[in-house]
Amino acid sequence: MSKHIETRSKIKDIASISSFQSLLNNSTLSDDDKTLLQLHYLDHKDFRYIGDMLGYSESTIKRRHKKALIKLSKLL
Repeated sequence: MSKHIETRSKIKDIASISSFQSLLNNSTLSDDDKTLLQLHYLDHKDFRYIGDMLGYSESTIKRRHKKALIKLSKLL
């Protein structure tokens, strides 16, 4: 299984919002990437919506999401 898919599964298994926020706070992700993850995992927004909010294309958001998951895999 790919590292980012494994990490995605672990993120979905995080039980509390505070644990998720703590994970993001301890990461080296940019503010946009943290917002991307919050919108996707906490608010259940799709990548097109997130791209519109942050001013990026849907494909850029997908690419940033994958890179963010790879970075977070080191913390999980």
